[in-house]
Amino acid sequence: MTEPVRAELRRSGGYAGRSLHVVMDSPTLPEPDARRLTQLVRGLDLTRLGAKIVAPCDADLVRYDLALQCGGRHWRGTVAEPTVPPELRPLLRFLTQAALIRR
Repeated sequence: MTEPVRAELRRSGGYAGRSLHVVMDSPTLPEPDARRLTQLVRGLDLTRLGAKIVAPCDADLVRYDLALQCGGRHWRGTVAEPTVPPELRPLLRFLTQAALIRR
């Protein structure tokens, strides 16, 4: 059995100011979504990622507040466009799409 993965995303800001919030826990998701979430989070080097997060302060920028748990590892950070690290983009897309579907 694999360790559970949890991701929480809050998106705010941007020109239109549309915010969204989603929490995804692998044990409660349909199997394909749980597998994809697990793959995306486990593929991140959270130690290296933490050192490169930059979140410019500008109300027109889309900001992502992200909290991740993968087994015993925890990561929390805020990133903003256009400085989102490339390795985070697939996870942010996945979580954003999930939030839009759940609305």
